[in-house]
Amino acid sequence: MENNAAEIRRRVGRWIVIAGAMLWAISLVIVVVVSPQGAVVSSDPGAKSIAHWIRLLPSAVGIALVLLLPRPAPPRPATVGERRPFTITTFALVSLAVVFPLAAANIPLEGELYVLGKLVLFMVIPGVLLLLARRSVKIQWNRQPSRWWAPAIVVVVWTVLSQIAPWNPRFEIAGLDPNFVMVAAVATALTAGVGEELFYRRWLQTRLEAGLGAWPGIVAASLAFALMHLASRGTGDIVFDVARVIVAQGSFGLFLGVMWWRYRNLTAIIIIHIFTNGWPVAAALLRN
Repeated sequence: MENNAAEIRRRVGRWIVIAGAMLWAISLVIVVVVSPQGAVVSSDPGAKSIAHWIRLLPSAVGIALVLLLPRPAPPRPATVGERRPFTITTFALVSLAVVFPLAAANIPLEGELYVLGKLVLFMVIPGVLLLLARRSVKIQWNRQPSRWWAPAIVVVVWTVLSQIAPWNPRFEIAGLDPNFVMVAAVATALTAGVGEELFYRRWLQTRLEAGLGAWPGIVAASLAFALMHLASRGTGDIVFDVARVIVAQGSFGLFLGVMWWRYRNLTAIIIIHIFTNGWPVAAALLRN
């Protein structure tokens, strides 16, 4: 019976990976055809259109580096702990991942409500739930020095490619209140940089890895992470919007997901997420 269940999970996992790859490829074709010169990938005021290769290159290089450093690296699987807490927490986290984009699109959640919604749905509710339902998953932690030096190399290379390289557009705060920009940046660092990584990688992906396998868990969590951005980056064309977030945020989520699986270093992926939102803002504030 257990062997049959394991085989079913393996088959489901394979189909998730295949479907995710096909969905990403189709989305890339749609985005390139509809917007060949690039697309706006940020909800910040005055955000500029960015060429597709500029957006995808850092994540692609980052994934390659993560898979190569260190070499060889032992697998660090996530496994089911106690079955009942695992089932409860996994169902609850998947439900919250579905509820947030629906709530953001239909209530709608904007401005302070959007930040508050993330705080409640991604941090407070799952945090309380996981305190009450412990021992749901077991993680094989990396206790070797490579847990720090390998992701440090990835962080530096990714930062150079995605933030410092001259082809990246500059964020301008002309006409914006610097105090407002600072407060918004701090709120984003907390709810996106910390909250989203806790929710999508540490809590959700870990359980999906334990239930379906490493790559199916990474792919499924990355798609959920991508679709979460629909409400804040919508243009009204649902097909293009879905394709755009799958290509941009989905690729970024895949990179962070591979980092979490490989290194089990939450600090490193939080730093990258904070940098992707905060580096352009910090640079703009320093120029003014």
